[in-house]
Amino acid sequence: SVPTITTIHDLIPLLLPEYRGGPAVRLYTALVSRAARKAVLVLTDSEASRRDIVTHLKLPPERVRAIYLAAGEQYSPTPYPGETAIRAQYELPERYVLYLGPFDVRKNLASTLAAYHQAAPIIGESCPLVIAGKLPETDTPFAPDPRRLAREQGLDEKLVRFVGVVDEADAPAIYRGATAFVFPSHYEGFGLPPLEALACGTPVIGSNTSSIPEIVGDGGLLMAPDDIEGMAKALVRLTSDDSLYIDMGSRALAQAAKFSWSQTTQ
Repeated sequence: SVPTITTIHDLIPLLLPEYRGGPAVRLYTALVSRAARKAVLVLTDSEASRRDIVTHLKLPPERVRAIYLAAGEQYSPTPYPGETAIRAQYELPERYVLYLGPFDVRKNLASTLAAYHQAAPIIGESCPLVIAGKLPETDTPFAPDPRRLAREQGLDEKLVRFVGVVDEADAPAIYRGATAFVFPSHYEGFGLPPLEALACGTPVIGSNTSSIPEIVGDGGLLMAPDDIEGMAKALVRLTSDDSLYIDMGSRALAQAAKFSWSQTTQ
């Protein structure tokens, strides 16, 4: 009975079949649709999500507004005391390519591992792939176990290292230590992990779908999420071309500077 503003972060349960789930998820999706239709204004996190909401919930464009999120202030290029010890705690090598996040199928770890398999003969043990996050308890189509995916690619522990759950306080140091952050997700309503990496000065190798191009901009190398060859070439370029790495690091910081919580609040 009063005017309402509603935030819808994304339409993942509506758009991606793997996420539609059972009756509870379908009820949630129905409630989101109802709330959106009744709201005087709908807020969302990116222009990509805004387009999805306008298209699939059939709302007037003027009633849907995109307001970007931001990374926390701790995500910066400035190291803090004890970072060497933090990376030693996780047994991280001197140079590495990083994935940090969950392992549901949307995150597309299969493409990450396939691309690293192609790049490994060139970058090899000098720059392993570090995979951080809570590993799935069971191997399912919804959450494929990346350890199995690595074995299927013939990647052993010298090339791919699983470090498990990362404490949130340690994440900036782990981002800062990486040569590149890999994020070939099929769909993101916003995409906070790549922005956190950019804010630490770490270039992103990511997908060119959904909101990711808006967030990464020219602070990374973007391609179709299943472009294994393109991703492998990007890995080789960023890990072997020092001038490109330095340039992309500067671009990453410039892109990250476009996002702030004060701007979100305004």
